[in-house]
Amino acid sequence: MIVLDRVSKRYRSHGSGHSKLVLDELSAVFEPGKTVGILGRRGAGKSTLIRLIAGSVPPDSGRVLRQGRVSFLVGTAGPFVSTMTGRENVWFTARIYGADAREVIRFVEAHSGIGTDFDKPFSAYTGDKRSRLLFTTAYALPFDIYLADESVIGGPPGFRDWCERLVDARRREATLVFTTKRPRMLRRFADTGAILSDARLTTYESVRDTILAFKADDFAADDEPPIEFDEEDEDDELPVPLP
Repeated sequence: MIVLDRVSKRYRSHGSGHSKLVLDELSAVFEPGKTVGILGRRGAGKSTLIRLIAGSVPPDSGRVLRQGRVSFLVGTAGPFVSTMTGRENVWFTARIYGADAREVIRFVEAHSGIGTDFDKPFSAYTGDKRSRLLFTTAYALPFDIYLADESVIGGPPGFRDWCERLVDARRREATLVFTTKRPRMLRRFADTGAILSDARLTTYESVRDTILAFKADDFAADDEPPIEFDEEDEDDELPVPLP
């Protein structure tokens, strides 16, 4: 569970003496086992909010309460060190978060698709292979709460399909909170939604209500396709991530 209790955050610009209120007394409860998508246009403060939830940014006032093991931001380098190999980074990250490093390495090696690059320095990876390693490692770790800023999945097309199913497997047993400016991301992954606008957070019971409110206020990205609310097909079975 995540509880935001009257959380505020303000940033001051260097030299001008001016400041901007990014988050204004936000209060919300994100229930365990739910996937929450937070919609907001560019510059709305989504990255600040998700980093505040992660604990990497402190609030100016209010409290953030977290129950359970919280991930680093999915798809980011997190604790990775550029001079270490992929294998060394996965081992190091697993040990930091109290997971069985051997099991995490086996899972990442089997499903990331990076082959012999696993034993090369992380700094030598191509963008696609970095994404493969980062997303697989994040979802291989047994967090209670997964956090993502804009990117819930990543990598080349074939891997993205697999990564979607991996996210679905995690959603069945953990909380996922992500931010995005694209309503279709909520349609695909979220159970409930919220809109961050003008430093305030409005929560909604359904994804449909969230998307309709977002589009009605003209917050949505220009390249969004029409949203349809038909039932989706069941995903194929996927090797179960580590317990």
